[in-house]
Amino acid sequence: MTTKAIEPRYITLSEWAARMFSKVPHNNTLLKWVHEGRIQPQPKKMGRAWQVRPTAEYQAD
Repeated sequence: MTTKAIEPRYITLSEWAARMFSKVPHNNTLLKWVHEGRIQPQPKKMGRAWQVRPTAEYQAD
């Protein structure tokens, strides 16, 4: 019987950034991108932390 790894629905903003970029942007830059709508689909604030879908993409200008 083979088991598939279950992909989480959401990960933290910093975990997402570590997956997406070899040099992780500063947290202030990540928050700026959230507020400017540069991360799609849009992250959600859950409690005190921003949560992002693992498949989210950074949208440059």
